[in-house]
Amino acid sequence: MSLRRILVPFLIFICAAMPCAGAAEAAKLDAPAIDDYVTSMMNKDSLPGVSVAMIHGNESYTQGYGFSDQSSGQKVTPATLFELGSNSKAFTALGLLLLVEQGKIDLKAPVTRYLPWTEWKLGQTPVEPTVEDFLHQTSGMGSNSVAMIKASSHDKALEDTVRDLASQSLWYTPGERFLYSTGNYDVLGAIIEQVSGQSYESFMASQVIKPLGLENSYVGTAALPSDVQLSSGYKLGFTGNRKFEAPTYRGNTPAGYILSDAMDMERWLNVQLGISEGTSEPLRRAVVLSHTPDRRVSETLTEPYDFPFRYGGGWLVFNGGKEPYLSHGGNNPNFSSYIILDFNQKIGIAVMGNRNTIYTYAIAKGLHDLLMGKLPAGAYQDTTSTVNLAATVLFILCLLLSIWILYRAFKVLIAIRRGERSFAGRSASLYLKSTLWTLFAILMVGAAWYIPKQLFWGYSWSFIVVWGPFTVAPAMIALAITAVLFASLRMTTTLFPRIKDDQPVSLTV
Repeated sequence: MSLRRILVPFLIFICAAMPCAGAAEAAKLDAPAIDDYVTSMMNKDSLPGVSVAMIHGNESYTQGYGFSDQSSGQKVTPATLFELGSNSKAFTALGLLLLVEQGKIDLKAPVTRYLPWTEWKLGQTPVEPTVEDFLHQTSGMGSNSVAMIKASSHDKALEDTVRDLASQSLWYTPGERFLYSTGNYDVLGAIIEQVSGQSYESFMASQVIKPLGLENSYVGTAALPSDVQLSSGYKLGFTGNRKFEAPTYRGNTPAGYILSDAMDMERWLNVQLGISEGTSEPLRRAVVLSHTPDRRVSETLTEPYDFPFRYGGGWLVFNGGKEPYLSHGGNNPNFSSYIILDFNQKIGIAVMGNRNTIYTYAIAKGLHDLLMGKLPAGAYQDTTSTVNLAATVLFILCLLLSIWILYRAFKVLIAIRRGERSFAGRSASLYLKSTLWTLFAILMVGAAWYIPKQLFWGYSWSFIVVWGPFTVAPAMIALAITAVLFASLRMTTTLFPRIKDDQPVSLTV
């Protein structure tokens, strides 16, 4: 599997857990076994901090592991806040479907009924995607929408985001097929604002978060009280985890920036499994509706899934058993999460981490395996860690090679000053060689600029700097500098050959 094929799905749409094939009786919650497994998995990928919420029937367990701030030694607790990433979409879907239950939104209606200031096109042809097209990820919006969202904390950031998204051509006819695109749910958030007459944050807090009894969950950092602290977020660097304050993407809040802790996620899992008390009937019906997959399109079977799925309202819905098995992942530049809902066994698992990593998925799946009496996988390949390692190795190699080239260049310059080398004079051969070495330098600089963009699905460098490890940009800069230094040295030795043998100095000497 190529690096490009596995990198992007894990940065923008973390893989879904596989539905269990049988209906074996699940094991009880074993706190020591859970703690040992989570800790061992964290150690394998050097994760800073992880928070876990689990339920099995009437049993529940919440726990924090590692650090919410490594520099101060502050530890993760069940009350530590994390960004949920794309698991925020299930919250947004619930808010939208609540308005559907209230008769204020028609899923079959075109989005322009609620957002008349948008115009959607396929190429140059106007089209009318419906609300359910955006809910079920069949609007035709390109999967590159995440890279189009601008950093902003402005009150109109969500509207600005949707206007930008609507100005881009769709990739295919709405309703034709499933294609995950984070921007779909920003459109839903804008609809919520227009229909409710409230800001997205205000509506979600008053109509969804509070009624569900989620006492320590917040709709974006703009709604975070001054006395409430979010866990520090981290990215990989040359020396491991480094704290990283990502830009504020308020225009992407409906798709990726709900904040919550393990205690509230326990409540959220109970709500989703239908075993909570105190949920209003409209909200309960909206939850059930969010679990209903879109049957207008064929099931999707893509790597790394072993079972096909359809998309519901913020959930991947697998039908491997008699009851749906739901899951969803979430990744932000410096946070990640994964949720599993097993209706057959009344199991709910939520794992949150303060670094962008596949290991939140791995831990969630492993915990489900433990409850099902299976042997969980001991390690996973974290693509972000692989990219970081490759970039680190490349940077070190380029640094060493550049030092060696500078040493050789110094010796060449000394030789020229001493008269041991002299200018070869103008000739077609010298012009040709100089041109070739110049082209080599240009080619290598271009490769350093272009290759990371291809690994990140052609996204801009501004996206790569935010989402990629700290090491990617320095490694590419080092590669470009090394190539220029190497070409310069070769051109110098060609123009100023040794007098004795009239040949350019060899770099292997």
